[in-house]
Amino acid sequence: MIKVLLVDDDKYLQTVYKTLFSVGNFEITAQAFDGVQAIEKYSELDPKPDVVLMDQRMPRMDGITATKELMLMNPEIKVVFLSADAESKNNAFKAGALAFLSKPVRIEVLFETIENVVKGLKISH
Repeated sequence: MIKVLLVDDDKYLQTVYKTLFSVGNFEITAQAFDGVQAIEKYSELDPKPDVVLMDQRMPRMDGITATKELMLMNPEIKVVFLSADAESKNNAFKAGALAFLSKPVRIEVLFETIENVVKGLKISH
């Protein structure tokens, strides 16, 4: 079972992801609605999630800033960006993301990307 920290400010999407992930080989171990919460949740989690699914545009702290902070906490962290902000793709990779998917995304592409990142692959879609 792949453990996921889900970071997205859209409460509806959080609910959709939670439902979809329950049918896959995934467990959402924590949810955050902005970058500040993502850092707080990550620091509290034990064991740490296998992957962080990160949105870009969020209140208080965006996904790129949050990813940089998470990388300082754990340089081995695996972050997958899932964002409607395609222009942030290069900055997401510079911050340490291993994959970037543009919303909307097909669920099978999302699942496959997460599985590949957990295996250690870097993906650019």
